[in-house]
Amino acid sequence: MLDLHRLRVLCEVAQQGSMLGAARTMSYSQPAVSHHISRLEAEVGTPLVVRHGRGVRLTEAGSALVAHASTALARLADAEEEIAAIVGLRAGRVRVAAFPTATAAFLPDALAALATSAPGVVATLQEAEPPEALAALYRGDIDLAVVFGYDQAADAAAGFELVHLFAEEIFIAVPAGHPAAADTTPVRLADLATSPWVAGCTRCRTHLVDACARAGVRPRLAYTTDDHLAVQRLVSRGLAVAALPALAFALHHEPGVVRRQAPELGPRRVAALVATAPRSPATTAMLAELVHATRQRYQGSLL
Repeated sequence: MLDLHRLRVLCEVAQQGSMLGAARTMSYSQPAVSHHISRLEAEVGTPLVVRHGRGVRLTEAGSALVAHASTALARLADAEEEIAAIVGLRAGRVRVAAFPTATAAFLPDALAALATSAPGVVATLQEAEPPEALAALYRGDIDLAVVFGYDQAADAAAGFELVHLFAEEIFIAVPAGHPAAADTTPVRLADLATSPWVAGCTRCRTHLVDACARAGVRPRLAYTTDDHLAVQRLVSRGLAVAALPALAFALHHEPGVVRRQAPELGPRRVAALVATAPRSPATTAMLAELVHATRQRYQGSLL
């Protein structure tokens, strides 16, 4: 491997036409320049310059090496500039995956803030439920995953840092004409044993079924949809009851739907997952904007 610094010296000698000229522009002594050229000639095994009057001229080998060295040094300079831009958030990318209500609720605020603070960073967003987002993070397809969990904030994994964003209450949504709608006390899951349910993603359905099992009932899952708007529409038409997080109601509250507290369901915790290290400056900046956006909007909790 040829020494890059000596290649720079050779290119400067070629440009200046003399050892002395190269020494002046590089703030070296002339003997230091001669020493670098001699070492480089020893590395390649052939003379690179010959004395010509008060200056020097390149040999055929020297000309060939300068041509390639100039290209290599230019590419290296481009790389250094690109890295400096990434570190300074004048460039770079961050790929985010998040579950549906997050993409509608607070991701737009965080992405807009990043676009303002780091306009050179390219950010992308894809919708994915937590298991799919975590798998994409493992594969390296994304840089940051916004996830949720119930008993635990998320599926923590080796090599990834889990950053808590906020916790939110899970409510029971019932039609306005439902017997539970007029009651002001928290609803009990056992009281809904005969009601049909509309359930969401696999993780949400599992949590609902487990909570009902602890209450001694088995929910009758009549409808399944990941669309929280569709869930509320089904409830408003008197077709079912549902468990919905506070975030869904913050985005939309359908007329004809009554929101009831249900302590047996517990809270839902929302978090971000990112690589522990190395982490790009763009990813670090995106995480900071996410934390700021959620703390500002939800103050750490929707309980």
